[in-house]
Amino acid sequence: MSSSRIIAAIILGGVVITAHLALTKQAEWNGTISLEHLLTYTNRVLPNTSIPMKIPQTGIATLDNYLAFMNSFFYISLDARNVRAHWQGNHLIGTLSSIWIIMLLETHRTDRSALFTFMTYFLEFMGELLGIGLFTPIWCIVHMFMTSDKNAKRSLSSLSPLGFAILFGHVAPTLLMLRTKPDGEGLASQQIWTIARLFHPIFVFVIYKVFSVAMGPSASNSSGPASRRIFYMFSILASSFFHVSSLAYLLAPQSFPGWLNDGTVTALNPWKVLAPVPFWSESVVQKVDLETGVAIFLQWDWMCSSAAIMIWAAALYSEISAKTSRSGLEMLGQSLVFAILAGPGAAAAFLMQEREAALQAEEASEKKTQ
Repeated sequence: MSSSRIIAAIILGGVVITAHLALTKQAEWNGTISLEHLLTYTNRVLPNTSIPMKIPQTGIATLDNYLAFMNSFFYISLDARNVRAHWQGNHLIGTLSSIWIIMLLETHRTDRSALFTFMTYFLEFMGELLGIGLFTPIWCIVHMFMTSDKNAKRSLSSLSPLGFAILFGHVAPTLLMLRTKPDGEGLASQQIWTIARLFHPIFVFVIYKVFSVAMGPSASNSSGPASRRIFYMFSILASSFFHVSSLAYLLAPQSFPGWLNDGTVTALNPWKVLAPVPFWSESVVQKVDLETGVAIFLQWDWMCSSAAIMIWAAALYSEISAKTSRSGLEMLGQSLVFAILAGPGAAAAFLMQEREAALQAEEASEKKTQ
């Protein structure tokens, strides 16, 4: 195991601790939610509306209460009237999608064990339930300990089934959640897709297996460098679209004075939106309403997951940086520019794409000398 992985794993351990305090404990301290209240949540009307909840019932009280809370939690971020939470949710969803594509690309290499594959889907699912800011750094640590840099040049398995799996298992539920209405009926219900989207890792895995079997050997030709670049490009686009749109709204009050009402301008104050809310002890955490609590949770969810994937990608790139003609510091500087302009997910995808290119060049060089 390389020294860069060991150092990164130690730093990521600190991110896990930070995420636990900033997400789990802060939500409890500021009155947003605690585990006890999460399992006894009895409200069945969407927050600040008269719209009744219409989600499937399992008959298990604690599970139904949990799903009801998650329905309320995500509705707050989807409701544009909650400007701060809505902004944070929009910013987070692009990063989440970008990171998930990168995780899947790393998972479906030919040398990955069944245990690592299981851990990827399991940790993503737990992240959906309890916060990706907590489980993304855990996945990064697991990846660095369970995979080897010596096998990094091994190709990915078939990518065509994975593309269909991401499209139908992740992108479709996400878009349907964003575009349907909270009072819609059946498949036109935002509430249904909000709950369904929580299970997107399961959808992706099942669809991947179905398409792998259906496409058979014909899919084996889709694992080349060009196919991998397409996936990294989609990861960059997913991050940049939501990052740029979020920044545009944040800068709108300064760019177009009078376009937004005073309440929205106040809620989009860059300091309030971007400055990290203190979390390190109960004494510095203030009690807040549910809408503000959701915004704070999403803010730290984004920061912890973003930091984790950047640290992980930088560590993996540093393993091969000495074998490239480009300076490692130069590449890290470019990745920071990517992070500012297109989001951390795009920066991580950029580093991984450069790593892939360097590994391919090294492999080609080795073949010539044989």
